Amino acid sequence: MSPGRLNRDAAMENALTLAEVAGVSLPEAEEALGVVTAVTFDCTDETARQVAGEVEALLSRTVRTVGGTNGEGEAIAELVIGDAPSRTRGAKMYLGIAQGEAVLRRTRDRYRRCAAIPRVLHVLIACIATGAVLRRALPGALPGPDRDTLVLSYADLGLDLGRMAEPIDVGHAYMAGAGAVGNGFLWAVRHLSFVGRLDIVDDDRVSKGNLNRQVWFGDEDVCRSKAVQLAAKAGQHCGGLELVPRECRLQDLPDRSDGPWLERLIVGVDSRRARRALQNECPGEVFDASTTDIREVVLHHNRQPAAGACLGCVYPPDEEEYTREHHIAERLGVAIAEVRRERISPESAREISRRYPQLRPGDLVGVAFDTLFKRLCSEGELDGGPGKRVVAPFAFVSVLAGAFLALEMVRRLGSGHVAGYNFWRVNPWSSWESRLRETWPKQDGCTFCGNSDLMVVNGELWGSRA
Repeated sequence: MSPGRLNRDAAMENALTLAEVAGVSLPEAEEALGVVTAVTFDCTDETARQVAGEVEALLSRTVRTVGGTNGEGEAIAELVIGDAPSRTRGAKMYLGIAQGEAVLRRTRDRYRRCAAIPRVLHVLIACIATGAVLRRALPGALPGPDRDTLVLSYADLGLDLGRMAEPIDVGHAYMAGAGAVGNGFLWAVRHLSFVGRLDIVDDDRVSKGNLNRQVWFGDEDVCRSKAVQLAAKAGQHCGGLELVPRECRLQDLPDRSDGPWLERLIVGVDSRRARRALQNECPGEVFDASTTDIREVVLHHNRQPAAGACLGCVYPPDEEEYTREHHIAERLGVAIAEVRRERISPESAREISRRYPQLRPGDLVGVAFDTLFKRLCSEGELDGGPGKRVVAPFAFVSVLAGAFLALEMVRRLGSGHVAGYNFWRVNPWSSWESRLRETWPKQDGCTFCGNSDLMVVNGELWGSRA
């Protein structure tokens, strides 16, 4: 998908999200997102040029038109990077990049060339800058306080930036989910030195509505396997990391065995229930990132046998999950027990096609209920009364989640970095804060930690590492 040219389905996904979070009508949201933004930088400043490219890649999947790389033309909001003069009359956000921090301001501090920093930080900075530009372009519509200045301290990341170029051996790892977070993960990995093998496990296909947030995909990928297309496209940029597509669910892989086959798992699936199910596969180590629509990124890590929280502890069944499942069951015309099985059975496919005759039962079997529900929601085809829409994150939120996920692997598998926590909340509209890192203990009632049979198996698989 070329910059500045969202297809109708992808633009509708963004409009549905804005309508939900801003409390406006869908036509109002569509109109609001039809803005022009600009990114201005000094072409002789290599860091500024590269960060500008990252920002444009994200903005182009959110607003309809993005101004040229030198800010030519009129714009409602403009990002000015480093030592460059503004070129539009739009609302300004100025980005300065120094050796220890990046700073976003609404008023210019001083002209200064950008410092050379590890390129993976360009992705993080671009994500926060994209949110800041969107806030300028859509005043009063987006979550959180509206601040004049954001300071992005690299020290708060807890990483030894001098060692970021060192190889990170992931061994033989599996990534469950080739959607928005999985795309964002590999978007960041292209700037790191990962080696080893990563199996990309997903049985879904790219839809037109995915293109607002799944950054590796374009119109040419629609209806093709997510796993195959992501491996093919990202694989050209990931150096010594071998990407192997696996067109199925992780639970259906022939690799599964009674031994310690799943040593390292990267989680990018959509639902809480799916995350709990993955923990029940007894992975030796879990790297997880999730998004709460456009408001929050959550990061979690556990290495078994763990004294602290697992995926089941972090994502327990809650009232919101139950309400959502009931809502999906009601709208699709199936039993709640069917929705909780996650995948559409032949019987459920027939029930759904009775309510929605345009859908063929044979095309629905095996599809995730979540996937179908989101698609029908974005296409405006759901029957029934009012209810909270399921909204997808903007591109920069998903990429931020994926980028932090990649950096968690650097932190845990590399040398010289700060760990000592298993849970971190990050606000995609603000500065990342190290004080929001926590160490969660095991939770009562966890579907994994509280299952004695699974604990026996887990101990047999990974107990020798204690």
